[in-house]
Amino acid sequence: MTLRYLLLPLALIAAGAQAGELIYQPINPSFGGDPLVGNYLLNKAQAQDDNEDPDARDFGDFSPNQFRIEDQVYESLDDAIEAAKNGETGSFSTIDSPDLRFQVESLGSGGYRLIITDRVTGEVTSINVGAASNNF
Repeated sequence: MTLRYLLLPLALIAAGAQAGELIYQPINPSFGGDPLVGNYLLNKAQAQDDNEDPDARDFGDFSPNQFRIEDQVYESLDDAIEAAKNGETGSFSTIDSPDLRFQVESLGSGGYRLIITDRVTGEVTSINVGAASNNF
């Protein structure tokens, strides 16, 4: 009889435990998952993407030294920009470095145009600063 009294509470405890329903919840927001996870999944996919665009331009290996402008060139460029801000429209200054040519042109009213020419590739970058101009 004592065994019966021991098994009865154990049977009542086991009867109280019920299994719940298993519900699949998608992670990907495209399939009904949490939309806040989308950016995370996109970043993970892009990090794993090893495909290369065949039309993409090859910039090679960059090093910080390629973008360093010598102090003397920087000071000359700073002086030319100050002169262009205060100069007449059309006044022009040219500063050369081994790889780049800087041309500073006064646009009047304190504005100037900085034209940077890569002497190796011939690429030209024009930057207008401070004055409205239609000559972009």
